[in-house]
Amino acid sequence: MPWHWKEVLPVDQYTVRLADVITDMDNHVLTLLYQPLIGTEAVGLYNSLRSQLPSGKYQGDIHTHHQLSVLLDLSLPKLLEARKKLEAIDLLRTYRKKTDDVRFFMYELQPPMKPHRFFRDDVLSVFLYNRLGKQGYRAVRERFALPVLDSSEFEEVTESFSNVFASLTHSEMQPALMNEQDGALKGANGEALIGKDSDGIRFDDFDVELMKQALSSFIVPPEVLTDRLIDLIKKLAFVYQVEPLTMANLVEQASRGDMLDEDDLRKTIKEWYRLENGTKPPALGLKTQPQTARTMTKEPQTEEERSIQFYEQTPPMTLLEMRQEGAAVSPADARLIEELIVDYKLHPGVANVLIDYVLFQHDMKLSRGFMLKIAGHWKRKKVKTVPGAMGLVKEDKQKQANASPRQTYKRNARQDKLPKWLMAEQEKGNSQESKQASGVAEATESKTSASQTESKKRIAALMEERKRLREKKDEGEWNQ
Repeated sequence: MPWHWKEVLPVDQYTVRLADVITDMDNHVLTLLYQPLIGTEAVGLYNSLRSQLPSGKYQGDIHTHHQLSVLLDLSLPKLLEARKKLEAIDLLRTYRKKTDDVRFFMYELQPPMKPHRFFRDDVLSVFLYNRLGKQGYRAVRERFALPVLDSSEFEEVTESFSNVFASLTHSEMQPALMNEQDGALKGANGEALIGKDSDGIRFDDFDVELMKQALSSFIVPPEVLTDRLIDLIKKLAFVYQVEPLTMANLVEQASRGDMLDEDDLRKTIKEWYRLENGTKPPALGLKTQPQTARTMTKEPQTEEERSIQFYEQTPPMTLLEMRQEGAAVSPADARLIEELIVDYKLHPGVANVLIDYVLFQHDMKLSRGFMLKIAGHWKRKKVKTVPGAMGLVKEDKQKQANASPRQTYKRNARQDKLPKWLMAEQEKGNSQESKQASGVAEATESKTSASQTESKKRIAALMEERKRLREKKDEGEWNQ
């Protein structure tokens, strides 16, 4: 993901327009249903952009992003992150003018889904359930619930269109009136009238062609897979993390002859998910390190800087797939990664450092107990950046290097090669330890040599004194 200054600058201008009318009901939906998913900053940006529209107008004046940043009291990286959340959840469409010298943005606000559509959506309803829990989800849903009308007590007497209005023949129509109507529908000067259907959330990662190739044409004829079903399959694949080949198998299981019912497909995929991952619904999380927590704002120069950039730009699931040479991540490991990000609220880049550290410490195995213990420690230390996590890893390796030989012997003797950024730090520590040991040895040798010289001097002095006394005694005896 490019850095924020490559995407938007404070001096870049923008204007706001509405794709459709936004009602008071939409405000309730935005606060009660969308805000738990995208947070207060994204909802605040949505409301601020809307407030910049003049009363009764559907397109506003020109402003700068610096003004918007001051209005929201958000830094430009946080502003960009909030904007991308709105775009991802289909509340905002962003258009950039194709000019070389000046960047100009058009922000088109999309109305939120109606409550009945939101709660039937296979993506948003699942993530809202996970975020609010069973009781909270039911409470919010009841806010938009309407009692069912008892047909036994009421009789519908609504008039039909044909009973009120009549259809005119061609001869009764006035050409001038029809021309006025055509002009009203098309709008003057090529303008479009307010209001349009939204395409909804887009999913571009799922390989539809690979799934179609794996499908049996005898079980699922090609004409069964309509555009509506393909969109549903993309949504379900994203929510429940279904690979194309697995999805092909599930589609075949849900098909009934030459028919494929949407509810049957949902039920089949949900049952598969429960068997693989348990009863807890999937959670919504950021794929990579948030822009505000990134530290590499320049081209990396050293091996450590390249490692930081890699950890910040790589999703944890992708990192684990790379470590196992492209093989699929096991459900247990996927749940562990989700636990790090959702339950322990570690940023994806920090989780990447933890994953690599544990893999290289435990012979490429993910030890759940060890990982969660470190995750709790890092959370208490308020680690939010990749360099901060790497610093704690280096401290831990230094403590291990300073351990006694007996303690070191008890550790797992077989370990995979460490990451380069950690190997350089360890070699540096080993070099310092070697110099310290060499210095201690030289000091000890010098001290020993000095001690031996002093001892020799004392022995020589004693021998000299003994010789002098003996000569004196011999001299006395001779005089007698």
